[in-house]
Amino acid sequence: MSEGYKPYTPGWNDPPSYSFEDTVSAQQENRPKIFNRIPARILPNSQTFQSNLDKSQVPPDYNTNSLENSDDVSENPAVSLSNVYSIPVEERLSYVMESLSNSIQKSSLPESKKIDICKRLSRLETSWKDSQFTDIVQQKTIALVKAIEINDYIEANKLQMALMVDHTRQCNTWIPAIRQLINQILE
Repeated sequence: MSEGYKPYTPGWNDPPSYSFEDTVSAQQENRPKIFNRIPARILPNSQTFQSNLDKSQVPPDYNTNSLENSDDVSENPAVSLSNVYSIPVEERLSYVMESLSNSIQKSSLPESKKIDICKRLSRLETSWKDSQFTDIVQQKTIALVKAIEINDYIEANKLQMALMVDHTRQCNTWIPAIRQLINQILE
């Protein structure tokens, strides 16, 4: 009855799957292969069509390599991958927990909020010890902690949102605590 497994190719009206971070790798993974099904139309190369184009109508060439507002994680010194990898794997969890607990103690949050944040961060520690985090989540968490350490709260806010949106299942129990910490400092 069944003919076996057939790979699913999304249709034209299927909702796209986006990544919160606007990186090339995230876009390439989720990009549908629609050009496999649609034949390309070939326009005739005519001289009249070419002569009708005025130079003012042709869009200028933009250099995409020199974007000034790049969201590339590797360009930001606070969250560069070399900084993340400079911490040995065995010491990453202790670094994250110590840095976050220091940030909590320095904050002006009420004691009840501090206790709640510490409880949520204990879930982070438990999940990390149980190897429930992918390497990407660990790297982004370390980058988030480093951004908080150097008081780059705008970058920390971006990293927190990216973790919450892209890795919800792994982060939904503890990331609101970091959100509270960042929001308190931003106010």
